[in-house]
Amino acid sequence: MAVGYRFRPTDKELVTHYLFNKLFVQTGPFNDHESFLVKEGNLYGSMDPWDIWRIYGGDNLKDNRPLYFFTRVKKVSVNGSRICRRVGSGTWVGEASGEKILSGNEVVGFKKRFRYENQESPDDNGAWIMHEFAINPSLLKNQSDIVLCLMKKNPVAEKKKRKLKQLNDISDEPCMSSKRFKLVEPPLPVPISVHQQQQAELLSCRSFKSCNPKPNLWMQY
Repeated sequence: MAVGYRFRPTDKELVTHYLFNKLFVQTGPFNDHESFLVKEGNLYGSMDPWDIWRIYGGDNLKDNRPLYFFTRVKKVSVNGSRICRRVGSGTWVGEASGEKILSGNEVVGFKKRFRYENQESPDDNGAWIMHEFAINPSLLKNQSDIVLCLMKKNPVAEKKKRKLKQLNDISDEPCMSSKRFKLVEPPLPVPISVHQQQQAELLSCRSFKSCNPKPNLWMQY
């Protein structure tokens, strides 16, 4: 691989190359490197997103890059058309009805965006995003349950986590050791001479007399 190479396939490439070859080419459609980049995984199974992320090497990725998977969708019932979106202890919740993917003027697939929701896990609720790519059913002779998905951390949720952590770190710092606060000692009293003290007492007495007028004799009577 060339130095600086990054795996950044377009939506069209994910559908027309990876997903089409997965469905229509029976033997060896991908080389070893492609098989490493787009893995076989279950994004609708018993594992939670953070476990999937850790097991498949997501912690080694940088710059908010996603993991790519071929996975199978599961129907709510055998004869129904609804898809079960459960994953681990949470659910993939759709954020859009679907975006068309074109090759020329032909619709070759659809892209849907999902957000992970789990009220029992506040730290991970909304912290994961999944894009699901599916072949246009009109191009298939038989219905297929295989889709291609990318999964990544939600950058908005990650930013909120970092800010909250910074605020918690600041609140946990002792006030005396914080660089933001300095202990200000009260000024020492200035010594005065006996003469200055007598003058201050005299001024105080004069001020008291001026503020207290003579008593009203009528009120005394």
